[in-house]
Amino acid sequence: MTTTIQLSTAVGYFRVSTAGQAGERHVSLEVQQEAFARYCQARDLQPVGSFVDIASGRKDNRPRYQAMLRHIIEHNVGHVVVLFLDRFGRNPREILRRYWELEERGISVQSINEDLKEELLLLVRAGIAGAESKRTGERVKAALYRASGKGTHVGRTPYGYIKVREGNNERWEQVPEEAAAIRLAYRLAVEENKGYKLITDELNRQGYRMKAERSGKPFAREKTKFILRNPALVGQMRYGKEGEVKEGVYPAILTPDEWQRLQERLHIRSEGKHRGRTDSSDYLLTGIARCGLCGGAVVGHKSGLRYYYVCAFHGRASVLCEGIGEHRKDGLETAVLRYLGQYEDPEKVRELLQAQDTQADSRQEEELARVTARLKELEDGMLNDLDRLD
Repeated sequence: MTTTIQLSTAVGYFRVSTAGQAGERHVSLEVQQEAFARYCQARDLQPVGSFVDIASGRKDNRPRYQAMLRHIIEHNVGHVVVLFLDRFGRNPREILRRYWELEERGISVQSINEDLKEELLLLVRAGIAGAESKRTGERVKAALYRASGKGTHVGRTPYGYIKVREGNNERWEQVPEEAAAIRLAYRLAVEENKGYKLITDELNRQGYRMKAERSGKPFAREKTKFILRNPALVGQMRYGKEGEVKEGVYPAILTPDEWQRLQERLHIRSEGKHRGRTDSSDYLLTGIARCGLCGGAVVGHKSGLRYYYVCAFHGRASVLCEGIGEHRKDGLETAVLRYLGQYEDPEKVRELLQAQDTQADSRQEEELARVTARLKELEDGMLNDLDRLD
């Protein structure tokens, strides 16, 4: 069976990213439709339909775009007309593939306001350049991974350090002021349980700044987060998430134990952070309570008519948390509120604080007595040993 292409028929394809869009080249839907009508009239083409998409040109699965492709093939339409080639799409590979596929079927793609052959040539060149750029980037990335694996520093100097050159040798030293800022941020995070925003505010309030040789600007939340998550604080160097870790590259500002406590605290805060509709949750303790056995977040859960709390880790796998799993919502919330209720009366709070101080003093006295007794034992033992030596 022979397919006959109707050379005088044409469809228009119009696209904008958002409704009512009019960009620098005035490509609103109204402009495209009017230009299509004038183009067909000037070239004796019979317009037999038009297809409109309000979507990004980077998406090849645009519904009307796909419908247009099916229509011109099924109805043997001779021409597809667009205002500019970028209305046809933004993906060079998709544009070239569709263009050549339609040309093989005898269907021409025409652009109203540009030289289509020149545009297609530019697309081919851009595709070749993009592929070469990608290969170059991969080679550079691989070289950086190899260099970091050998202990060679790549990338920017981490906050808290400076590179010192002595002849042909290089070594790293701490920048005292920057190290002090990191120690302050560590204390605020671990001891005072503050988040990135409050830590950033306090660093700026006390006059600390980012690296002077770069900008010397005040700290920003994301910069603070990046610094506190950087393993350079314990002397480690790693390029990328998958790069090999090299120990002892920098003079550590934090000890391994401090680094571990810091990351645990930051993880707990990020895990308990409210997202979306969590703020209006029916579960009072969501995002606040922690499991007493494993430290995991306690979250609300519903099963039928039952409402209860469950440890998130226990819910994933019982090996992560050996708790009983479920706690009745009403019972747990009532117990927590009853416990917190004792702090509503200022006089009661003062009594509790005094009682805690008394208990603390008593514990300190007991500890001092134990230490004193132990020292007396050691002293007596040492004197006995000296007598034996004599």
